[in-house]
Amino acid sequence: MSIIKRRETMRAEMKPDMYGGPECDQMEPRWWTYADGDKDGDYEHKPLTLDAKMFPPGTVISIEEPVCPKCEETREPNYKNGKYLPGHAAKCRCGFNWDDWVGNEYS
Repeated sequence: MSIIKRRETMRAEMKPDMYGGPECDQMEPRWWTYADGDKDGDYEHKPLTLDAKMFPPGTVISIEEPVCPKCEETREPNYKNGKYLPGHAAKCRCGFNWDDWVGNEYS
């Protein structure tokens, strides 16, 4: 099997709208997407859909999540009563405040 180099041609980052809702005080998840050939990226609130027919064989989809600056763990999902819920924990186990980070990063 030969080794093939890869080049990023598309990117999506979850950049929340920090001024959502009727009072402009709610965080609304949204994707910022960019693809080679675009003049600029764009925001999308709908789920990302990647149709395999639109990509050549060998395409790799890469997801990168932020890690805690204190303990280097990824942000934990919300988990209650044995079920995963939408969203993520407000604080890391080490005490780092993820919600404060999001507010500072995207406001």
